Amino acid sequence: MRGFTPRIIAIASLLAAVPLSSAYAVHRHRVEPGGMSVEARAVLDQLQGVKQGIVEAMDAKAITPEQEHDLMMRADSIHRSATGGGAYQSLLGQIERLDQQLQTDSGGGTYIGDGADGGYYPNG
Repeated sequence: MRGFTPRIIAIASLLAAVPLSSAYAVHRHRVEPGGMSVEARAVLDQLQGVKQGIVEAMDAKAITPEQEHDLMMRADSIHRSATGGGAYQSLLGQIERLDQQLQTDSGGGTYIGDGADGGYYPNG
């Protein structure tokens, strides 16, 4: 019976570790039914909102056609990176900067100063 104890402990340890490693693998590679990772879908959803903002700013004539073209080119570049499996935190940062640029170009950016010197100044 002593000969079986180390073997039983080894097998039990192995069997206990298998479900944990499977759960970790599933967590690290979450994929939606369409075959796209959850992280990529979140990036693309955020990007879609910014693209909609660009279109609305152009329709409202808040930005020039050149600014619209530049912003859309940057958005398309981010889109290609997201579908290629880029670093999602970095992509979200790029989307944030693109959104801030849209706000600045359209006159709706964050302003600093209290107006005491005659005006407010865009931050960025």
